[in-house]
Amino acid sequence: QIPRAARPILLLTFVNAIGGTLLIPVLPFVVRDLGQSDFVFALLIAAYPAAQFFAAPILGSLADHRGRRPILLVSQAGTLASWGFFALAYFLTDSAALAIAVIAVSRIVDGLTGGNASVAAAYLADIVDEDARTRVFSLQGAIAGVALLIGPAMGSLSAASPLGFLGPALLAIVISAGTLAWMAATLEESLPVEKRAPSFDPNPLHQLNLIGKARALTGRSALYRLFSIQGLFTLTFSGYTTILALWYVDRLGVSEAGVGLMMLAIGVFLIFNEMVTLPLVEKRLGDVGTMLLGLTLLPVALFLIRIPTSVVVFLPLSVLVNVGLALVMPTVQSVVTQIADEREEGQVQGINTSVAAVASTFAPVVAGATYAAFGGSVTILLAAATGGVCAALALASLGVLAAATGEQVPSLRRHAHRAHGPVCSLATRSGSGHR
Repeated sequence: QIPRAARPILLLTFVNAIGGTLLIPVLPFVVRDLGQSDFVFALLIAAYPAAQFFAAPILGSLADHRGRRPILLVSQAGTLASWGFFALAYFLTDSAALAIAVIAVSRIVDGLTGGNASVAAAYLADIVDEDARTRVFSLQGAIAGVALLIGPAMGSLSAASPLGFLGPALLAIVISAGTLAWMAATLEESLPVEKRAPSFDPNPLHQLNLIGKARALTGRSALYRLFSIQGLFTLTFSGYTTILALWYVDRLGVSEAGVGLMMLAIGVFLIFNEMVTLPLVEKRLGDVGTMLLGLTLLPVALFLIRIPTSVVVFLPLSVLVNVGLALVMPTVQSVVTQIADEREEGQVQGINTSVAAVASTFAPVVAGATYAAFGGSVTILLAAATGGVCAALALASLGVLAAATGEQVPSLRRHAHRAHGPVCSLATRSGSGHR
């Protein structure tokens, strides 16, 4: 049963995902039509997370102090404004440089308010019991899958109209405005005054000092490892997805309209894996074990997916990538919320989002440059290598994370006494009081 208070947040997740997926089949061709390189496309992709990096810790800490609702509403208003800038760029295409600059502004404005991902996660942690968090976060993933299923198709169809890329912009404006109105009418505050942080440090340099902020957190040892896993995972994910549309076109010979259909298929896979595969695995392995399995599967799948030259062979292998992503994304989020102190939830989510934003900033730039210089196969191989490092870190952190969450990780429980003696066995049975 989905809590009524969570529904506006799930709608926000859908709208944010739609906004991103609308651009997947559109933005690469807009950039090329304006005579710009694929590297410029990568920079535009990177502009969003770069801005998000600056905004997320500030919005997260501010939400701990002032409450979640006002921050979420202001953030959604910023998303609406960003699409207004994107629509404006349509009327400036006589000057390619000016049009690209306005598109960059739209990406930056959306990123500055896109820090609401951390506030949305904190909101769900406020209202959902720990036992149900993985289910709710997996539902978020499924909703993102629905957006991935229909967003590219909507983007392709609206961009194919006589309006060109103004079509997706107008569609996103309508969706964002409707969401803002519905949130204003229905969104309830989730953080009571007595549970709010007593103060807010407005100094942006202090807010952006992620290492200093992390040192002050409860359960910081486990959180350090989770933040590192989040960063490496996001590098892997963003590096791969940045060049995906280009890979479809250049390697598999897919048309612009076909990119939307490819995303449709991947969206179906994601929904299935989030709603069916993830619950089955999580019930067996718990959050930490499921996260480790997904992180182990992902680099292997990425290594294999470089090989196909046809869609028929590519799609089955992409299912493996999809399973890895579906197992990791909600479980990382769930483990973070389990370990975070409730008075620091927004701050922890802000740091986590900022770490992901840093990775999402660098990954498109590196992936775009690598793609331009060496091609897609090398780019995906680099993503696979990064995923392998992330899996190794998660494996090395298994005991710490199991202790912090109180989970009985099957692989640890089976091998702890033989491999590590009674200390590791004790660690898997302790750590129940993370609050």
